[in-house]
Amino acid sequence: MNDLRTLRYVANLGTIPLHLWSSRLGALDRPDWLILDLDPKGAPFADVVRVGRALHRILEELELPSYIKTSGATGLHLLVPLGAGYSHEEARTFARLLALLGVEAAPELATVARPIRERSGKVYIDFVQNGHGRTIVSPFSVRPLPGAPVSCPLRWEEVTSRLDPGRFTIKTAPARFRKVGDPLAPVLKGSIDMAAVLARIERRLAARGARS
Repeated sequence: MNDLRTLRYVANLGTIPLHLWSSRLGALDRPDWLILDLDPKGAPFADVVRVGRALHRILEELELPSYIKTSGATGLHLLVPLGAGYSHEEARTFARLLALLGVEAAPELATVARPIRERSGKVYIDFVQNGHGRTIVSPFSVRPLPGAPVSCPLRWEEVTSRLDPGRFTIKTAPARFRKVGDPLAPVLKGSIDMAAVLARIERRLAARGARS
C-alpha cells in the first residue's frame, strides 16, 4: 500500500491488523531489518521490558542501531536495520546469535525455547520471524483486541518499568504521532556491517575467556 486509496480499499475489506514483510518490492530477498520478537506468553510485561533493555545494552556495546515498538498485544518488537544488504537466511542466523546473547545476559528472564511448555515462564526471544515471507504487525496498526490497541513505535527512553502498552490505542495514537512522529522510521534508512559486528563479538568472547 503506497497511497491512501489503497489503504481505504484494504480497510473496506474488513482488515484490522496489517502485517508487513521485512523487505520491499525491488529487493524482496533482501530484508530491510531483522526482528527480535519479545513474546511473554504468561511472563509479566515488566520482564519483557527488562529483556528489551538488556538486549539494547548489548546492541549498543556492539555499536548496532536498534529501534523498538509495542506489538499491540503483550510483547515488544526490537528491530535492527539491515539496509537490504543481506539475505533472509543471513538475517535469521544473525538474529539467532543476538537472541542467544540476550539469553546469556538475562538467563533468569529470557529463553529461545519455542515450545511454550519449555519456556518456564520466561520471555521468548523469537528470532524465527526472520525469513522470506515472514511478517510482523506494522507500526501504528490496530489490533483486534479490547480497546483497539495499536502497535506503537517507541523511543528507547520510554522503555521503562512505567511503560504501559495499553495506553497506545486507536484513539490516542494520532495525537502521539503528531507530537512524536515515528521513532521507528529510521529503520528503513539504516544499515550495518555484519562482519564488523561479528568481529566485535569474537573480541568480546575472547576477552571473557582470558579473564576466566
